[in-house]
Amino acid sequence: MDVTEPATDGRSSRWDEHRLARRAELVEATLLAIRTHGAGVGMDEVAATARTSKTVFYRHFTDRAGLYTAVAERVDATIIRDLPRAAGDPGPDCAPGPADDPGPVGGREFIRGVIAAYLHLVEDDPQVYRFIVTAPIVPAGERPEGDVAAGMTGRIAAHVADLVAGGL
Repeated sequence: MDVTEPATDGRSSRWDEHRLARRAELVEATLLAIRTHGAGVGMDEVAATARTSKTVFYRHFTDRAGLYTAVAERVDATIIRDLPRAAGDPGPDCAPGPADDPGPVGGREFIRGVIAAYLHLVEDDPQVYRFIVTAPIVPAGERPEGDVAAGMTGRIAAHVADLVAGGL
């Protein structure tokens, strides 16, 4: 018996790229609302910042937990994107070794750079950090399964471990 996958409906799939782009726009608008109104931002402020209605957000994210998860994933991706650059930039405290043995960046300097990239969010974007850690937009009964912030931290930690292992 040959099992084949059902054909994709072209009428629906042609909008996939548009839906993904729109979701990304709404996540960026949410980040702007958080930075403008603080970590305790509500859906009214988020929708006003995006110049749309809450209904549009719920169409793309289903509920506040879905929006929160999308914002957390976006922040996670940004931190992970910045880690290799931090790991490759030893900073002013790490002078090159002797000419005959330039060697890799020292272990401590490498780890300092990676940690600095991770903590960049806390220092430079404190409202977004508070939003991710406390999830104030999502009432306790609507929170996603598991701890999104812990999952994000775990993914970042795994990425950092890979960078450290490769850098030492």
